[in-house]
Amino acid sequence: MDAPVRLRSTRDRPAKAPLSEDAIVDAALAITKAEGLAAVTMRRVAAELDTGAASLYVYVRNRDDLRRAMLDRVAGAVPLTEPEPERWREQVQDLMRGFREALETYPGMANVLLGEPPTAENALAGAENLFGILLAGGIASQDAAWACDILLLIVTATATEADVRRAAGHTTDADRVDAAARIHDTFAGLPAERFPLFVGHASELVAGAGDERFRFAVDTFLDGLVARTARA
Repeated sequence: MDAPVRLRSTRDRPAKAPLSEDAIVDAALAITKAEGLAAVTMRRVAAELDTGAASLYVYVRNRDDLRRAMLDRVAGAVPLTEPEPERWREQVQDLMRGFREALETYPGMANVLLGEPPTAENALAGAENLFGILLAGGIASQDAAWACDILLLIVTATATEADVRRAAGHTTDADRVDAAARIHDTFAGLPAERFPLFVGHASELVAGAGDERFRFAVDTFLDGLVARTARA
């Protein structure tokens, strides 16, 4: 006689982690890191958490609210620093690099920052830190206020470009070198009588890795701020 089949008790199953906003954001960021922000839907996040989509709305109002929470978590991973007047420019560079790296870790998050002023706690803390560093550097308050916006635009534009390159399959240094070589050849092969500068300076136009170009953008902008301050 066959032995009776024992139905598995629900108590034998691994207990699910309690649902919370943190757990929802964790799941959404994991999806984003692996597949990009476009893959994050309430249904997909709920599936990752082994629950129904309706359960998420207890903790986040909608997908936009979830994206804001995700952005705030990403912003909270960026180290902040006490402003030091003697090294304020390097502090700006460090902070901007931190924001950029955090955004590039989660493809698509730069677009959220473009559409959202910093209103959540961690995002506000980062913007406040940047504002304080600029003021410590002797930048006038109105210039510093506008500079916060422009510097974050430089960060988001750079991170968005990285997202586009990654979507195109340019994920390694070799890929980027190959892409630069193709652009160089395109510039160098243009009609010299129509584009003499692009032909003659093709190497300069494609020179520099992403980090070097990013630092140049921030540094050049800071040069302008310092020049404005000196004229005041």
